[in-house]
Amino acid sequence: MLSDRWIQRLNLILLTALALTASGFAQSGKTQTPPPPAIDLRNGVSFEISPHTGAMGGSGMFGMRLSMNYSALNMEVAAAQAIGESANLYPITLNFLLNLSTSGRLLPYGLVGGGLFMTVPTNAIGTGTVSTMGVNFGGGARFYLNNTFGFRLEAKQYLTNVTNELESRDELFIFQEISVGVTFMFR
Repeated sequence: MLSDRWIQRLNLILLTALALTASGFAQSGKTQTPPPPAIDLRNGVSFEISPHTGAMGGSGMFGMRLSMNYSALNMEVAAAQAIGESANLYPITLNFLLNLSTSGRLLPYGLVGGGLFMTVPTNAIGTGTVSTMGVNFGGGARFYLNNTFGFRLEAKQYLTNVTNELESRDELFIFQEISVGVTFMFR
């Protein structure tokens, strides 16, 4: 059992802790407003430039995204080069992004788009560039360190249809892209 002396000391410690904690919640005559979020897409149109690198299928890739942001909806033009063993792929797409959050440091989003996929052989003789139309969809997130600079992580699925002239049939190509990059926002 605790002696009366220890109980008095414990009560004094608890009262002191309670008083210090309560004083932190005391309000002064002024109301404090929280600081504004790092990014707020509800304040008109903003633009982004986003260089990125990553992997597409089993190949390395790099590219650039140019975006126009307006609240929850973004429109972006993206171009990349995937470097393959026998051919390089150049997807050039127009994407629409739906921001799942419009303010804060972390802005997750979903996207859907489509465009031109050009396949250029690198070491094959007698073959030319194959251009097809395709669609892509995916999602990602942007994390801003301040109101102009951040990082971007994205994953996409590409679908395109290519005609196989040797076998007289169409083939559906499905491949993935995972990329990471930086983003620069300006108004």
